[in-house]
Amino acid sequence: MANKRDSQIPSPWSPSQSTEAGSRLHSPWLLDPLSPDLRNSTFMPRKQDSRMELLGHGQDAEARAGLGVFHPADLGNKGSQPDTWWKKAIKSKWSMVIFLLLGVGSTLGHHFLYNHLHGREDNSQEWWLRLGQFISFVAKANFVVSILMAHQQVVWRSIGRQDYSVDAINSLFGAVHNVTELFNREAWGKSWFLMFLAIYIWASPLVVIFTSATLSVRPGMERQDNVNCQSVRTLNFSHERTNVWNKPTKAKNQSLLGLSLSFWNTTFDGDDGGPDGIEYWTSPSVQFSAIASKALYGKEAIQRDGVAMDVCGSGWNCSTTINFLGPGYRCDIIAEGKDDTIKKYGGITPPRDLNMSMLAPNGNFTYIAVADEGEYAGEQVELGGGENGNKPLQDPPYPQNLGAFRTEPLIWLGYSEADDFTVEYSKNWTQEKLQSHFTPRVFACEHWEVNYTVNLNYTGGLQAYTVLDRGYMRKLIDTTYVRGNKSVGGTMDETVATPESNYVRPQDGMEDYRLTAAYHSLGKELRDFIKGTLKQPFAIANGKFLSSRLLDRHDWLAVPNLEDVVRDLYEDLIISLFSDPQILAVSWAANPSERTGVAKGGAETAYPCVRERTANFFHYRWQTLVGVYSASFFIALVAVIYGISAMYKDGVKEQREMNFASLVEEANKRMSLSQEDYRRSKIGYGPMDDASSGRAVPVVREP
Repeated sequence: MANKRDSQIPSPWSPSQSTEAGSRLHSPWLLDPLSPDLRNSTFMPRKQDSRMELLGHGQDAEARAGLGVFHPADLGNKGSQPDTWWKKAIKSKWSMVIFLLLGVGSTLGHHFLYNHLHGREDNSQEWWLRLGQFISFVAKANFVVSILMAHQQVVWRSIGRQDYSVDAINSLFGAVHNVTELFNREAWGKSWFLMFLAIYIWASPLVVIFTSATLSVRPGMERQDNVNCQSVRTLNFSHERTNVWNKPTKAKNQSLLGLSLSFWNTTFDGDDGGPDGIEYWTSPSVQFSAIASKALYGKEAIQRDGVAMDVCGSGWNCSTTINFLGPGYRCDIIAEGKDDTIKKYGGITPPRDLNMSMLAPNGNFTYIAVADEGEYAGEQVELGGGENGNKPLQDPPYPQNLGAFRTEPLIWLGYSEADDFTVEYSKNWTQEKLQSHFTPRVFACEHWEVNYTVNLNYTGGLQAYTVLDRGYMRKLIDTTYVRGNKSVGGTMDETVATPESNYVRPQDGMEDYRLTAAYHSLGKELRDFIKGTLKQPFAIANGKFLSSRLLDRHDWLAVPNLEDVVRDLYEDLIISLFSDPQILAVSWAANPSERTGVAKGGAETAYPCVRERTANFFHYRWQTLVGVYSASFFIALVAVIYGISAMYKDGVKEQREMNFASLVEEANKRMSLSQEDYRRSKIGYGPMDDASSGRAVPVVREP
């Protein structure tokens, strides 16, 4: 670059140019700050002496002594201390690579951290986000340092190869420190890449902002499929088999007595009636009747307080599937339509109190339920004997069928289904109007022992259930009721059913009898609840069912598909037994042979379940983080390649710096650039062809 200028600009030391009439730009005193002509010149005021003295050259050592004049030759003559290993390492071109690699390592660490947190529950959100911000800052800082180092090396090479105005040089060096320097058109035109790097450095805080924001917290659902819940209960009615009414038992490690579904009577006082002693069923127990009232009048099965927390654990929802044998009603439609005829069911003709002519639209009844034909007589024999007057008056031997379950009453239920429940039919109850709005149906239900598969669900602290499967195993009592006949077997129960050999008698085995009694107690509560009639208009009811879910309350008409509703109502009653774990049938699902009592489960009662909960979880948007860091890495990589290339082409082994010593050393090779008249001058520097000099001499060119 200096050789190029020599052909156009005479040497500043040429005698032909040393006269006062010579060009100011080529005057030798421009290179001699100590010249008296320069000091007295209006072009360079005296207040500039101190700065010009720092830039002077060609003065002998004596002239400079004690004047504070700096000369680059002094750097090697005064025994300066060698650089420390740390400074040498920083000045090495490889430091740019090291900082670049540190930035890459930080970005990978940031990605792996957030990827590790993705989908995990937010336990310490604040600290994890702070850690992510710190790593992002470290990554950004390393990229910026590597770019700054590379930027300096490329700037030094660029100004050594091209002509720049002073403003442009200021912009190249100062753009990374002063944002106003970014608006220099010449710097952009000649070194756009350097200015682009400066813009990246200014915009680098966005790296921290964007990458830190890639980890957020969102509400979500955590699901655990293969876990155990510790307090899952099931039903095992076989515990009723071994229950002796006057010898109540307690569940393991419990202080409360177990509760049977049935109440009993005996033919004897004391603990043992001998061979003639008989225990027999009298009614459902009052404890069970209290549960039944709540379940039958309610809209769903009742639950025990805190059951969801006991089963699932705090903050969790869960579900589990249990299996048990229990009673159930099997229902079938046996007539539909006003012109249909009610068919036999179970070999029995329909009762006289139920026929299609009675149901709307043919008649005025919209609900008729007969559910007590062949019902067990609560008072089997005349009582009055014994210490408390509740024993049979007659002496042994007692009647063979005393306490016998002879049959289970069928449920016969006819109802008229309306096609629109919002119409107030009772205000205009005419046969003409009813013809097109009501469809009469009749169904019958029989009591069976059923193998249930039930899914129990606990969500939001509430219990719900779904019957997944019903396996009808056997009729509870396999007999056929004979209507019109009365028994003469010596008891007050006049029911006759065939075959008599299938009666369930206490004398034939108390265990089977007690189990049948438990099932009978459940069925009787349902039958007593649904039996009765409802006559229109004005909903004249005879029965307990009026305020139940069996009727729609718009005009007190039977709900659609009433046969399914009756079956479901009975299943609600069965599931409601869980509400009182003192009931004998309530057992651990993990071990149905063990009653639960009111105890909470533990590890020994763990039972498979599925748990879910709503919580806050970390969500990582890796695309944004990878995109931002990839762009930063690419920019830094290109900058480092350019920086190392600039050092290699300039033949330097250490990075050139932007500190006071470096600037003064470089400036001493040039002329002062601080004067206003020269701020827009084009300058360059380099070795001259003048063999006598052997030094870098500045060359000034006219703007």
